[in-house]
Amino acid sequence: MISLDIVKLRELLERELSSNELTPLDDEFYKEFDSLVKALKLRVESSRERGETVEENLYLAELEVVERLMKEIIKIRLHKLVDLAFEGKLQNLVGEEKKIFGLLLAFINREPFEIPERVVEEKIEEVKEVVETKIPTREAYLIEIDIPKILDEKLNEYGPFKAGDLVTLPRSLAKILIERGVAKRVRIS
Repeated sequence: MISLDIVKLRELLERELSSNELTPLDDEFYKEFDSLVKALKLRVESSRERGETVEENLYLAELEVVERLMKEIIKIRLHKLVDLAFEGKLQNLVGEEKKIFGLLLAFINREPFEIPERVVEEKIEEVKEVVETKIPTREAYLIEIDIPKILDEKLNEYGPFKAGDLVTLPRSLAKILIERGVAKRVRIS
């Protein structure tokens, strides 16, 4: 079992992107990923408790990159999994991918499969909670002068903007623009 890290996730993403076939994975891949996330969260918490904000922010950034890479890997693997199910090929599947493959086959072949309604409803509620907590609060702002591309604290890029543009921005970024007198908050009713 090879220890998982950002570099290995990036390499896996590149292999998945460059092939039409599912990349072979270790049977423990998803468990290793969960362990990596758990270890990073523990490092974040430990840094926070020690008051090491720079270290904490580095671990938070690493955690975000790891989660983004994994989402892309899963997205690509799921697309390939659907194709395999339509072709009826069982190839390089690990862990829960085999269960998903079975569900897809049953769905494609119009066979009955059982997922308790309670489980479906619980998952939908979980997704709603995650979406509600991850979507940053945004407001509309009127840009008063031309502004080149700008970055927020997470290095997300916004712009460029022209004078007169009505835009939505994270509050943290908008606050800076308002303080500099280059944007105004607009109430939309």
